[in-house]
Amino acid sequence: MSDRSTPEQVELLVPVRTLLRLGLFGGFVVLVIVALDVLLSIFVAVVLAIGLDPIVGALVRRGWGRGRAALAVFAGLFVAVALIVLITVGPLWDQVREFVAAIPQYWQEISSTDAFETFVSSGTQESVRSALEDLAKGLPEAASTLLGIAGGIFGSLLSLVTLTFLALFLLIERPAITESLFGFARPEAEDRWHPVLEESIGAVSSSLIGNLAISVVAATVAGLSAWALGLPFPIVLAVMTGFLDLIPQVGATVAGVILVLVALTVSTPAAIAMAIIQIVYQQLENYVVYPVVYRRAVELSPFTTIVAVLIASSILGLLGAILAVPFAAVIKVVSREAARPRRERMAALRASGA
Repeated sequence: MSDRSTPEQVELLVPVRTLLRLGLFGGFVVLVIVALDVLLSIFVAVVLAIGLDPIVGALVRRGWGRGRAALAVFAGLFVAVALIVLITVGPLWDQVREFVAAIPQYWQEISSTDAFETFVSSGTQESVRSALEDLAKGLPEAASTLLGIAGGIFGSLLSLVTLTFLALFLLIERPAITESLFGFARPEAEDRWHPVLEESIGAVSSSLIGNLAISVVAATVAGLSAWALGLPFPIVLAVMTGFLDLIPQVGATVAGVILVLVALTVSTPAAIAMAIIQIVYQQLENYVVYPVVYRRAVELSPFTTIVAVLIASSILGLLGAILAVPFAAVIKVVSREAARPRRERMAALRASGA
């Protein structure tokens, strides 16, 4: 007769409801993966509608109908974009091609300076120069190919019309959508979170419009200073600065370094003057322009901004870097309201203890 006891069997019961939830969650993940491009388009449309919502709201408060106000805002936006494209696309493309072809020459001029040769070995200079020559030879054709692909994708009439009407309908129906969502909540929850939603929309809109306005100012300063100092391709440098300045904290610094390097190909005094202009402008941008533009947005510390940019850019690339600050502001608004009851309790406890 064996002394060993029979192993105890454990029966694991999984409720049918749990299996259904897991199945629904798995189906949702698969749907997101399959429809990622469509969801990204919807996301862009939602962000565009949120960004324009305060402008439409201001027109509605002046007596406009919401549909007419939304159509007027979209019409003004498209007219502005069309004018910018018609005015800049021709000279910009010509200067881009000339700029790419001249990159090896600029590298040679920069690397021949005494200060540069002090820090970089000759072997490294030769390798970089050779790589830039290959880039200059292949980039125009590659750029033409990429632009052709991008033009075919983004110039698709169906995609453009779909995205436009989706954003327009979201903008027109935004109050109705908000009310329908809060219709499932208790009255006290609506009273608490409805102002938070409106504040979040205002933060996103102020951040996006403000960031775009600041980038236009940065591009104008860069283009005018490049033209005044005799730098080549001022339009290219201005557009490049404007796009880089859309990335908070780091974009303006990167653009400033590029501008100084290009100025160094003209002369050392030009590089020094460009460095001074960029340093002065960035100080004005950080301490004067930003507070004026973002007076209605939520303040974020530089650390929070950089972390948000790094995380968002790793997920959505350039689009994520641009949208990092407004959505970090939304997270701050929501988390602040969510933690408010606990903060009030802790304050009451500290007051009673005192």
